[in-house]
Amino acid sequence: MSFVRPTIYIIDDDDIILWMFRELLKGIGAEIQTFTSARSFLDAYQPSPYECLICDLRMPEIGGLEVQQQLLDKGSYLPIILVSGYSEIPAAVEAIKKGAFDFLEKPVDGALLVEKVQSALARSRQLHMEQLARITREARLALLTQKERQIAELVVAGKSSPKIALELNLSVRTVENHRARLMEKLHVESIVELVKLFL
Repeated sequence: MSFVRPTIYIIDDDDIILWMFRELLKGIGAEIQTFTSARSFLDAYQPSPYECLICDLRMPEIGGLEVQQQLLDKGSYLPIILVSGYSEIPAAVEAIKKGAFDFLEKPVDGALLVEKVQSALARSRQLHMEQLARITREARLALLTQKERQIAELVVAGKSSPKIALELNLSVRTVENHRARLMEKLHVESIVELVKLFL
């Protein structure tokens, strides 16, 4: 995979916090985009394969939990680190349950922030690779005819060609032909590879 520069988004209604976080994180070598409101971030956000978001929990109009919910509603995989100047355990628990990457209390320890952001970026890249693999897998499976798909699923279930032939009222030769064709279409050379594709 070619090198993609990571992007760190920071949302906070306090300019001093934005400046401080930017200074703490500039050593990571990422593109850092700062926003003083959640609305401006949500309007500008374009998903990338290597990214994370640091978001204040309490802000005018749209707070951190609502930002998280809006991103979830769009099917976003963006790892979010929520920060708050208040001890908000219930909000933190809710955020983590919904998939937030982490929750930090202000004043945030600089070294800890850098560590968490690096971990969140690594998670972002992993999620992106998993998504690509899923899309590729679905595209390969879409090449199969309905009958080939049916036979592939029975093979994956551990059934032999004679048993599949009996179940589908086909000749063993027809089943074998379908098997050979579907293996070719899916670019798999063994039953083990075929099973992995269907997991």
